[in-house]
Amino acid sequence: MEQLTLDQFGRVEIPEKIRQKLGINNDTKLSLKVENGQLILKPLQSELETYYEDGILVFKAEPIGNVEVPT
Repeated sequence: MEQLTLDQFGRVEIPEKIRQKLGINNDTKLSLKVENGQLILKPLQSELETYYEDGILVFKAEPIGNVEVPT
């Protein structure tokens, strides 16, 4: 378990290895809720860009998490 501290503005930094594992960065929006006395942060799904191309519905999205294929 990681130990984190708040800065003078109430901000907390998520360690780089955890951000990489979750596939999040400084553009990622997070939801925050309090449940049973715990803070729970979850990455929000971004809005999918959708459009029709040659009569086919296409969507663009960024992958969340590790998308590397093990070798």
